[in-house]
Amino acid sequence: MSDNKKLWWVFVQPFLFVALLWAIFGLDLYLDLNLYQYSLLPRDFSQWFGVFTFPLIHGGIDHIVGNTWSIFILLAAVRYFFPQIFGKVFWASFLLPGVITFFIARPSFHLGASGMVYSLVAFLFFSGVIRLNRYLLALSMLMVFLYGNSVWYIFPIEEGISWEGHLSGGIIGLALAIVFRKSEPTVYVKEKEYFKEETIEDDPIIGDLWKPPSERKPAEEKPQSPFVYVVKKENKSL
Repeated sequence: MSDNKKLWWVFVQPFLFVALLWAIFGLDLYLDLNLYQYSLLPRDFSQWFGVFTFPLIHGGIDHIVGNTWSIFILLAAVRYFFPQIFGKVFWASFLLPGVITFFIARPSFHLGASGMVYSLVAFLFFSGVIRLNRYLLALSMLMVFLYGNSVWYIFPIEEGISWEGHLSGGIIGLALAIVFRKSEPTVYVKEKEYFKEETIEDDPIIGDLWKPPSERKPAEEKPQSPFVYVVKKENKSL
């Protein structure tokens, strides 16, 4: 598969998920289904399915538009940098924030993919910090630039926002970064290939004298110089 096709494929799965969110929102809006009643209601076990449905349901156009761009960009980043664990990170970010929210949140309806957004942001940020890889650290700094202000919304600073869902997502994202800390991202391969050391042979004339003393061969193993200097002593008659 060519590089262009690989790059194109990175956006397919995020696009399909975002399209699903908009399809559900459109049906809810057009048919007046009031799907909010099927979202997550903490500690109400008759509403257990809300753990699975609340990331798919949004309360308004501003709500879904705000989450659309974030979900698309973040999923594409995870798909590109961590293709081997993309599925695991996706499903964990989709399901597990709802589980935590179900037990810790206020008794009101919680809906929207914001918990998933916070999980993906935390995963990408802490993955760079833990690995200390320059590409992933750059990605971590991008997360700070794009979502730095969002960290305040894991606290109850604004009415009507599910800060519990945000906090749960952040916790899951951090946990995922720790669990998958040994999973090698694609950028490591590029870095290794780029910085692959080349073997340099000794110079045919000076041998390894150009190297630091610690890297030179022992004296008996050094190649002999191709030049032989002969000094003749003249006998002078008195």
